[in-house]
Amino acid sequence: MRQAANTPKKKKHIFLHPTFIIFFVAIVVGTSYVLFFNRPKEEVEPTILAIVAEKAESASTYTHYCLMIEESGPGYSLNFSGQVHDDRIYGKIEDYELEIFSDQNKYYIKSKLADGWQEMEKTELADVPALIRDPHYLLQTLLSSKEIFAEVGTERTVNDVLCQTYFLEIPPPDVQLLTRFEKDATLDKLQIYLWYATESDFMYRMAVMMNIAVGDETIQINRVYNLDTDANDFPEGVPVVAEKVTPI
Repeated sequence: MRQAANTPKKKKHIFLHPTFIIFFVAIVVGTSYVLFFNRPKEEVEPTILAIVAEKAESASTYTHYCLMIEESGPGYSLNFSGQVHDDRIYGKIEDYELEIFSDQNKYYIKSKLADGWQEMEKTELADVPALIRDPHYLLQTLLSSKEIFAEVGTERTVNDVLCQTYFLEIPPPDVQLLTRFEKDATLDKLQIYLWYATESDFMYRMAVMMNIAVGDETIQINRVYNLDTDANDFPEGVPVVAEKVTPI
């Protein structure tokens, strides 16, 4: 019997439909997009200056604290002891038998040479606002400067509290921000040391070191703000300043 000839089978060519190709490409592109943008991001370590700025902001939330200020310069020293509550400051400079009160940046002086409280403008103590002020506000004002050099220091203990220290060198601002020297004086160098509690960010100390050029002479002034959480209330009889009026 004659066998039938084997004829080779024709290969079938598969043609993908254009819609299927577009759908497949969309899946690939979408998956790649999701994987790319959802990949773990590398954490960027904050700069020391950014850490200081964050701590300064956190510390400024403490509005009731004990405040002692020590300043020394060529041939003089001043010591202020008092407390801060919100925008108000009260304290004494014992060596000069002075009581000082500030509310909303308005200063009053009380001494044994006059009866009662006097507005600072009517006295000869125009240097007081440069010395006795909220250290948090001063620091945040100085931190707004550019090109600040910041360095982390060692841990130290202040008032039995462990604190992290920082060092700042700040481009000198207007000398009038920190002192009441005459206009011909210039601030050549400004360095600041900070002590922040490691657990609470409370600022226990801020030391300010200034080199001031007056004519051909350069003098150094050191000022230390010491803070503590244990603060007394204000005594009775301090001046009453009109409440702030919020603008509409």
